[in-house]
Amino acid sequence: MLQRIDMVAMYVRDWPSAFVWYRDKLGFVAAYVEDDHRFAVLALSGGGPVLHLVGDTSREPGHRNRCVPNIAVDDFDATLADLAARGVAILDVVDDPDDGYRLARLVDLEGNELNLYTTVPRGTPPPP
Repeated sequence: MLQRIDMVAMYVRDWPSAFVWYRDKLGFVAAYVEDDHRFAVLALSGGGPVLHLVGDTSREPGHRNRCVPNIAVDDFDATLADLAARGVAILDVVDDPDDGYRLARLVDLEGNELNLYTTVPRGTPPPP
């Protein structure tokens, strides 16, 4: 029987650059690294599933992963401001008060999407 999701794999062509980007731009912590195999287990301070960053030189440039990790944040606006200051491109922000969430889409160095989100009480007006 299925129990839980423990990790999400993100395949990247330029593993060394991606490793530094996830660590320095998003604040992931390396829980385990095999440089010679171009593999790392990356974790966030709040726990939960981990990200397996896997080097794959056979990936065609511009092809992105189809699985999009959704990462919860505690202070949505402050997190977006911090990431923008670190040079992370935010593609767009969705405020959906009817469904009770705010979501920001961003991409890594190879165009792989990640979503950051927070929940809000339903009916809360979007920020100005």
